[in-house]
Amino acid sequence: MKNCVAAIAVLFSSVGAIERAGAADLPPFDKVSADFQAVSVSDQQDRKGFFNVWERKKDAQLLAELPKNFASKSYFVALTLSSGDKYAGLQSGELVVKWRQYDNRLALIAPNLSIRATGDAESKASVKRLFTDQVLLDIPVLAKGPTGGPVIDLDSLLINNAGTFYGRSVRISNPRITSIESVKVFPSNVEVAVEIVGASGRFQTLHYSFSEVPSPSSGFKPRVADQRVGYFTTTYTDLSKYTDDETRVRYINRWNLQKRDSKLKLSPPKEPIIFYVEHTAPVRYRRWIKAGIDYWNKAFEKVGIVDAIEVRYQDAESGAHMEKDPEDIRYNFVRWLNNDVGTAIGPSRVHPMTGEILDADIILTDGWIRHFNFNYDDLMPRLAMEGVSPETLAWLSEHPSWDPRVRMTSPSKVAQVREQIAREARQPYAGYAMAAADSTLIGDDEYDGLIGHISQKNGMCMAAGARSLDLAIARMDWALALLDDKPKVDDEKEKDKEDAEKEDDESSDEKSKEEEKDDAEKDDSDKGDSSDDKTADSKDDASDDKKDDEKDDSDMLDGMPDWFVGPLLADLVAHEVGHTIGLRHNFKGSALYTLDEINSEEVKGKKTFTASVMDYTPINFRYESGDVQGDYGMIDIGPYDYWAIEYGYSFDDKKLPELLKRCVEPELQYATDEDTSGPDPLARRYDFAKDPLDYAEEQMRLVKLYRTRILDKFVKEGDTWAKARRGYELTLSLQTRAASMMANWVGGAFVNRDKKGDPGDRSPVQVVPAEQQRAAIQFVIDNTFNDAAFGLTPKLLERMTSERWLDGSGHFGSSGEATWPVHDRVLGLQSSALTWLMSPTTLRRVYDNEMRLPADADAVTLPELLDTISEAAWTEIEAECPDGRNNRQPMITSLRRNLQKEHTQRLIDLLLEKNNNTAAYKPITDLARMELVDLQKEIEERLKTCEKKMDAYSRAHLNETAMRIGQALQAGFTYNSGAGASGGRILILGETPAE
Repeated sequence: MKNCVAAIAVLFSSVGAIERAGAADLPPFDKVSADFQAVSVSDQQDRKGFFNVWERKKDAQLLAELPKNFASKSYFVALTLSSGDKYAGLQSGELVVKWRQYDNRLALIAPNLSIRATGDAESKASVKRLFTDQVLLDIPVLAKGPTGGPVIDLDSLLINNAGTFYGRSVRISNPRITSIESVKVFPSNVEVAVEIVGASGRFQTLHYSFSEVPSPSSGFKPRVADQRVGYFTTTYTDLSKYTDDETRVRYINRWNLQKRDSKLKLSPPKEPIIFYVEHTAPVRYRRWIKAGIDYWNKAFEKVGIVDAIEVRYQDAESGAHMEKDPEDIRYNFVRWLNNDVGTAIGPSRVHPMTGEILDADIILTDGWIRHFNFNYDDLMPRLAMEGVSPETLAWLSEHPSWDPRVRMTSPSKVAQVREQIAREARQPYAGYAMAAADSTLIGDDEYDGLIGHISQKNGMCMAAGARSLDLAIARMDWALALLDDKPKVDDEKEKDKEDAEKEDDESSDEKSKEEEKDDAEKDDSDKGDSSDDKTADSKDDASDDKKDDEKDDSDMLDGMPDWFVGPLLADLVAHEVGHTIGLRHNFKGSALYTLDEINSEEVKGKKTFTASVMDYTPINFRYESGDVQGDYGMIDIGPYDYWAIEYGYSFDDKKLPELLKRCVEPELQYATDEDTSGPDPLARRYDFAKDPLDYAEEQMRLVKLYRTRILDKFVKEGDTWAKARRGYELTLSLQTRAASMMANWVGGAFVNRDKKGDPGDRSPVQVVPAEQQRAAIQFVIDNTFNDAAFGLTPKLLERMTSERWLDGSGHFGSSGEATWPVHDRVLGLQSSALTWLMSPTTLRRVYDNEMRLPADADAVTLPELLDTISEAAWTEIEAECPDGRNNRQPMITSLRRNLQKEHTQRLIDLLLEKNNNTAAYKPITDLARMELVDLQKEIEERLKTCEKKMDAYSRAHLNETAMRIGQALQAGFTYNSGAGASGGRILILGETPAE
C-alpha cells in the first residue's frame, strides 16, 4: 500500500512538473507582441474590452488574449461574408463554441446542444457520456497575456480556418495575399474583418463577431411551439423524458419584449427592437422601408407594447449612425444590395438554449425592382417544379424524360442538367431541399442559388421572386398592366353602371348621353391606385405628355409611380420583418377572399386582401374580376399576423390554450414551407384568392391580351426585336405558373392543423371536391394541350429573335440561336403538364382519395383522370375524316403530334414501370395498358377509314404510334411477368434509350 501511495505521489508530481515546464516553455508576452499595438476599446465609458487585441499593420497580424476565465464561458462567433459575393452582407451563420486548453494548445469546441437531459441525475450523466461535444479545430498558445489569459494568433485562426467557419461558401485561393480590413474592440464584443482572395481570384471580406452567449435573460421565459401557428423554433431532444410528446422540445424564436411599466395596459418596451436602415438603401425607397417595419407595431400594441420596433436611418451624408457596422451582432440592420437578383431575406440569431432572438438583419435586393432579367432555362423549370414532392423528385431522377428540368432546357444543356439531377438523386430524398433543413436552416426554394450557404436563413425567402416577374409584365405596357385602356367586359354591366351614375347625380343633365357613356367607360378603366385611384402613364408615346392633375404629385421611382411600387416594397419589407420577429411563411394566407371580393369596394383600402403578409402574394392585376381595381398589394399585416404575434408575445400564458383554439377561423389557417410539397392545393406559393382557378383564368385573360400587344406596344420604335421574344417568354412564364398552380388540385386534399377538441371537430384531411378537381384538370388541358393556348402566329414568330452580342449580356432565351425553338418550347410546357397530371405521385393521390370518401360520394377516379387526358390529347381521331387537308394544313398539327407522341410514351412508361414501393402501381399499370389498348384500336380504325384522305404527316404519325403501342403491349406482358425485371431496359420503337 505504501508503494502504491508513493507511486501515485510521484505520478502527480511528474504531471505538475510537465505543466510547469509547459508554461515555462512559452516565450514572454513582450517578445511575442513586439511591434504590435494594442487596439483601444471603442467605448469611452468602459476601457475594458471583451478581450484584448493587438495589431501589427505592416504584415496584417493580430494577437488576442482570451479572458482568464475563458474555460467557463460559451461564445458566439457570428459570421458575415460582407463583400465579394452576390449576397454579401447576408448573415452567413453562427457558431456557439467553447475553448478548452490542452497544455500549450487550445481546442475550439462546439458543445452538443441538440440532445440534452433536464431531469434526473442519472439521465444527465448518461447523456453527457454518450453525446459528446465536437472539436472544430485547435491552435497553439503563443504566450501568457498581461491579464493571465492565453494569447493566440487571431489572424491565423480566422484566415487559415475560414473553411471551418464558413463552409463551402468560402475558399481561399491565394493564402499569401490577406489583410486586416478592420478590428474593433467593445466591452461586450470584438469585431474583426479580414480580406482574403476567394474563389476565382476575387477579393472577399470575412467578418467575425465575437461575443459571449448571454445567460438566459431576466424575465424571458421560453414558449413552447404549437403546430397551429407558425414560428421558427429552437429544438432539442430531452432524453430524460420517456414519452413521445415530451422527448422532443420545441421553443418558438421570439424577442425578449417586456413592458417598461407592467401596470400599464399600453406601455413602451424596456428595450425596443431597433432596425437601422443601411446607408446603401436608396433615399427614394427609405420611407416605404420604414412603413413596412411600422406595420408590425400595430400587432404589438394589441399585446400591450407601444413602439415595440423603432426605425433609424444610417446616412452617409449627415454621418448619422455611420460608426455602426451592420455586421456587428449588437445592431439590427436593413441592408440593400445592388446585385440584380430579385430576393429578400430576413435571418436572425437566437439563444441556443431558449429561443430568444438576439440579432436580426434584413437583406433587400434591387432585382425585383429592376426590369426582370431572366434566362428561360432557369425560370421555366423553377415554375414547373413548384410544389414537387420528394417522392416525385426521386421518381424523376430515374425517369428523366418526365422531368421538367430536362424538358424545359435547351438541347445543349440536357446532359449537364441530367448530371446535376443524378448527383442530387444520391442525396436523401433525391436532394429535396427541405429534407436537409432543421430549425436553424429553413429553406423554401431549392432553385434560388442559396442552398449550400451555412447560415440560419429564417425562411430563405423568395417572396420577391414572383413579384419581380409580375413587375416585368407590368413594364411591358404600363397602361395595359394597370388597365388604363381596359375594354368593355359586359354591355349590360356597363349599362347598369351608367344608370347608377344617373341616379346618383341628376344634376348632370347638361352632359350629353355620349359624354356620360365616355365617363362611365373611363371610370371603369381608370382605376390604378390602391389608395386613391390614381392612374398610370398613358398607353403610348403620343399620350405620354398628357398627364392628369392627380398624377402630377406622384414621384416616379425607377419608371413606376410611387403609389404603386412603394406599397409593394412596404409589403415585402413587412414580410421579412415577420421572419426576424420569429414568424414562418403562411402559404394559406392568400385563400381568404374570392377574387371578386378582393376587387370590391368592401375590401379595397379597408381590409388586407390576404390573411397574412407571410404568404407569397402576386400583384393583383384585375382584368374582369370584381367591380373595381382592388389594392395591388397588401396595405398592412393581416389577421393571421395579429393572432400569431398575440400567441408569441402576449404576457398571459393562461390564455394561450384558448387563443390557439381560434385556429379553425377562416382567416387563421396556416401552412408553411414543408406543406408546399404535400397534397393541400392551398398550401402553395404564388397562388391567389379563395378559389385560385378564378385567379388562374384571370391570368390567362391577361396573357392573351398581352400577346396581342407585344409587337405594337411592347417593342417600341428603335427597340431590338429581341424584346418580342423576351415579352412572349414572360407571358409563357405566367401561363406555366397558372397551369402548374392548378395541377396541384388534382388528387388534392385540404390539410388542417387542428387538434382534437378544437371547435368544429374538423377532419385533418379533407379531399378536394370532385368538381374542383375536374375544373383544374380542364384548365391544365385547355392551356397546355391546344395550339390556340400559345397564341403563336407567323408574324410573331418571325420577330422573336435574340440579341447578337459577343459579350454574352444579351441572352433572353436558352441559347444564342436567332430563331426561337418553337416546338421545343411548346413541348416543354406540354410535357410538364403531362408530368403534373400523370406522375405516380398524382395518380397515387387520386387512387388513395377514392378510399377517403364514401362509395356513394362523387370522386375523381384513376380511370376518369386517364380517360380525360387521353380524350383531350387525341381529339383528332374521333372527328370526321378530314377533307381538303394537305401537308401545309395537316389533320394533326405539329404541336399536337408532339403532344400525342409524348402522351403515348407516358402511358408506355407507366405500363413498363416495375416498382414495388407502393400498392398503387399495379392498378396504374393495368389502367395504362387499358388506355393503350383502346388508343391502338381507335388509331387503327381511323387509319382504315380515313388514311387516304390524310396528309403525310398525320398518316405517318398514326402508323408509327400504333406500331409503338403494339410493341409496348407485348413488352409489357414480358416485362411485368418477371422476365427482364432485373435485366436491361426494354426499348420500344421510337424511344430514346435512357442514359
